[in-house]
Amino acid sequence: MSDTWDYYFLRVDDQPASIFLNLSAFERAPDAKLPHMAYLRLYMQAPREDGLSNQEEFDALMALEDHVTEALEGDGAAYVGRCTTNGCRDFFFYVAKPDDWAARVAKALDTYPEYEYDVGTREDEDWGLYFGYLYPSAMDMQTIQNRRVCEALENDGDALKTPRPIDHYAYFKTAAGADAFANAAAALGFEITGRGDPTDTHDEYGVHLTREDTPSYEHIDSITLPLFELALDNEGEYDGWECPVVEGKPN
Repeated sequence: MSDTWDYYFLRVDDQPASIFLNLSAFERAPDAKLPHMAYLRLYMQAPREDGLSNQEEFDALMALEDHVTEALEGDGAAYVGRCTTNGCRDFFFYVAKPDDWAARVAKALDTYPEYEYDVGTREDEDWGLYFGYLYPSAMDMQTIQNRRVCEALENDGDALKTPRPIDHYAYFKTAAGADAFANAAAALGFEITGRGDPTDTHDEYGVHLTREDTPSYEHIDSITLPLFELALDNEGEYDGWECPVVEGKPN
């Protein structure tokens, strides 16, 4: 089974940040054979004013990452992700033996003398950094899913410019929670197009909403995240969205 890598944006120490990580590592973590977290902090040469990576340095950073991860990964090390923020790019690994980490990194970066860097290790048997720092929160995971649906629409020829009905789904532990969510969503302009009671195979109360919106990368989070929070506030779970593909140029 291949690993699944993805990214999301957030704030770290009140600074804009992006995290790119191996989501699949969640399924096999923590790995008792790799009880130490090891990092490489790279100081970018041309960060943007907000501290994130600049497009001008993109190719160089990607080549460096490919080279370093190939050199450092192996039986005794696993690369799990990176965080870019405040002019730095931190690469995170879990390793079996931390003693030679600095020497291994120095060797891997021999061909990149123009970059300054720091290294470090710490014991982390529970993989606390992966779960508590790199891994997305439920809301961050929703933003990842939003982007994936937009990408799927785009791959089917959708320009993501045309408003159309978008269907949203949520599930609740209680009828009261479902009612409160539906009422609040209606106040936001959503139409309640379906309700579902518990069945033998599904023990939750469902709510199906519809509203006309444009499923663009720029706006989809502002459409879905209020519903995500409303569901959470009412002991429920927002279960995503779907819409028809609109091919071609918008009218």
